[in-house]
Amino acid sequence: MKVMLVIPHLSDGGAEKVLSELSLDLGLGELVLVVFQEKVRYPFKGRLISLDIPIQQQSIFGRAFGFIRRSYRFRRILQQERPDVVVSFMGEANFINALLSPRPILTVHNHLSSTSKLRGKTEAFAFNVLLRLLYRRATVVAVSEAVKRDLVENFGLPASRIVVITNAVNIHEIQGLSAEDVTCPWNPSLPVVITAGRLHPLKGQWHLLRAFAEVRRKMECQLAILGTGDLEDYLRRLAAEAGIDKDVYFLGWQKNPFKFMAKADLFVLSSVTEGFPLVLMEAMACRLPVIATDCPGSSKEIIAPGGEEYGILVPAAGDKMCNGLEPCTGEELELAGAILRMLRDTKLRQRYIEAGLVRIRDFDRATFVEKYRRLICSSVPQSTKTAL
Repeated sequence: MKVMLVIPHLSDGGAEKVLSELSLDLGLGELVLVVFQEKVRYPFKGRLISLDIPIQQQSIFGRAFGFIRRSYRFRRILQQERPDVVVSFMGEANFINALLSPRPILTVHNHLSSTSKLRGKTEAFAFNVLLRLLYRRATVVAVSEAVKRDLVENFGLPASRIVVITNAVNIHEIQGLSAEDVTCPWNPSLPVVITAGRLHPLKGQWHLLRAFAEVRRKMECQLAILGTGDLEDYLRRLAAEAGIDKDVYFLGWQKNPFKFMAKADLFVLSSVTEGFPLVLMEAMACRLPVIATDCPGSSKEIIAPGGEEYGILVPAAGDKMCNGLEPCTGEELELAGAILRMLRDTKLRQRYIEAGLVRIRDFDRATFVEKYRRLICSSVPQSTKTAL
């Protein structure tokens, strides 16, 4: 059996990490990884093929031309490699896979109706049309029940073509990495709030910065931000405008983020939308209490399923970007209040630490990999199975 995994790059992000871990554990025949650009930070197993075709992201015409070039090159790779199954990750890779592969499996890691609203009107229209036409040709893996509902209700996909496979965490590996020595840039005698993720409009870090400024007026504390992205300059300016720049640490991308997370007191995810935030479970594995926005997607499925409480859920503040001088919104004030309660109450933090360690047992990595194995094997033609 030959299995092909396709993704734009392997340099950062949740979907990239999922592919990385799947490639390491899948163990099905020959594995080929196809990337659009050879930007690789995560470990992987398999033979790597790079299309080596960058895209001018600032121009819709540049993106369209890049899509055509990548599709043409990928078609040639399909003809040369003749994989039994192709599994793709992220939007553009999913479109190309659904368009060209005879047996495509598409993984959806975002709440797509929410992310579509952040695109320009022309691009959003094209995205929605392509999704409705092409995804029907494939088996679709949704990372949460919320993502599945979104695909069915807002894009008209048949529920029968969608399989839910939630992300997973390797608890022992994360806890081992979290124990590594590290010299943190912050003052160890003051409490530390930490977050992690791409510095991108979907992640809403400006809401956390503005809420943190409100917290900082009432108690001494610090904020650490793990990740890189297009919004870094904007977020740094916002911190300076709010007068908290000396209390905020931009840590960039880290090969081992867990050793930093383990030295903090609280993890906060202020996303505008999510698919299934792996980072929430990773924070729980690092023995951190968590706060997350109840944004479209599945944060609620992780920390507040069925009335249980494994963290604090606060209202999402939306996608409007603000500066550091404007008054906080009501949602940002609620986030600030939740952070204050957690930092001031040692017993509350300990309660959520223990609850989080219980919750992450539900997201076993072995179960996650086995579900993918079964899905991939069920997609292989009977003649191939007989030959095997």
